[in-house]
Amino acid sequence: MWLVLLLAFAARVGAFSMLITPTSIRQSSSQLFAQRKSSESSNAVLLEQEETPANIPGNEFFGGNRQKEELYDPVAEEAAVITVQKIYNKFDDTAAFDGPIAKSVAQSLQHVINTILYEEEKESDIAFEYEASMTWESPFGKTSPLEELEKSLEFYNRLDVAIISGKTVNDNTVELVWEISVSWPILWEPRVVITGTSVVNLRDNKIVKQVDRLDQPDLLSTIASQVLPRFWDTYHIGMTPSAELTPRRKVNTGFLPKPYQVYEIMSRLVYKPTRLDTTNNREDAFAQVIPNHAFCTLIKTMGPKRQRYIPASPVEVQLSRTTEGDTKISWRVPISVELQTNSVLPLPGDDPETLPEAKPTAEYVYEGKRQIATIPYGGAPQDEEVTAIRRKLYEQVIKDNLKPKLDETGRPQFFFLQNNAKACYTEGGLGMGVYDWRPPFVKANEVGIELELQKEGLAANS
Repeated sequence: MWLVLLLAFAARVGAFSMLITPTSIRQSSSQLFAQRKSSESSNAVLLEQEETPANIPGNEFFGGNRQKEELYDPVAEEAAVITVQKIYNKFDDTAAFDGPIAKSVAQSLQHVINTILYEEEKESDIAFEYEASMTWESPFGKTSPLEELEKSLEFYNRLDVAIISGKTVNDNTVELVWEISVSWPILWEPRVVITGTSVVNLRDNKIVKQVDRLDQPDLLSTIASQVLPRFWDTYHIGMTPSAELTPRRKVNTGFLPKPYQVYEIMSRLVYKPTRLDTTNNREDAFAQVIPNHAFCTLIKTMGPKRQRYIPASPVEVQLSRTTEGDTKISWRVPISVELQTNSVLPLPGDDPETLPEAKPTAEYVYEGKRQIATIPYGGAPQDEEVTAIRRKLYEQVIKDNLKPKLDETGRPQFFFLQNNAKACYTEGGLGMGVYDWRPPFVKANEVGIELELQKEGLAANS
């Protein structure tokens, strides 16, 4: 909505992949999440393009060439269904929507947006609507949010707008947090994600004013950084569609160079599976891939019923100690913007292959703004070398007067960013994880530490 004249900026602007899907197939006749309307002809063209062979070394593992066709099993593909036993209603989450007014405004606007983007049937009892003479202050346009949204559909191949939270400022004012994702209409169709807030003023049941703000004020550079070809996407061309990257803003920590970089990650909804490390053995590498019990569906990537899906990256992994002394593995999995446009999101049922003693969980969690510091690293989350890198990172941020954020046991909160990992979504939720190979010397991943929020420039320049 707040979008949507990125139109104005249009003129200015692998060797090996590991595929992770649930290994157990659970039958269900549930059709809880129906497919939205879309252009079948355009989707068919895109899917055909995805199946075009890419002649790069190792592409036989995932990429649509002859080897993939040889491994295609139509019987297994037809049976690829997982039971959805639980759901998450995002508008009922009081951590994201703090009161009935914020909830009602967000629900109303999300519904109106969806009627435009996905041709959903408009309800007759919408609680809040735009007044015809409303005032709109935005970097995206000057007419009205919905008019600009309709115009944008003439330009973008895909466009998704999700309202992810709402805060009641007073009885007549609500602040909304939103995410926009567009498929940029160029050859490699990169996904561009833009985040921001809108302050809306209400009178009776009408929105009379809306003021939009971008989390990254320089819209052109935000778009350009995501539109330009990414080296590893190019190297692994044909393996997956372009991924939505979690937006993060670099924080200025002074004039002198430092071995780490500080970032700010805006408020967002994440998918958070957890489990205990039942063996405490690095070689088992439980933390290296998204756990089996986290998957809500299976994605059909071949055959006549193959599905369009959206990857999101990076996947974050955290190892911590519980109060009982067990090692707990937590994942922060980014969620595609398209899935977040739904009022109800799927959660998986029980996974018979995950041992009960692992205490598996999976939930959607709304998180506030975060500040983190990271160091590049070319390995995996449970490598022995990670311990020394954590110590180096901790000592350096303490030296520079940054304050690590502590967990409930009083320990610093470290984590691992897997930039080589993509979480893939359909309307049915998380259905596949793809891990592309990158040589260790490029240090594609990151070891990170949580920091207490503070203003820019407070780190020492020493």
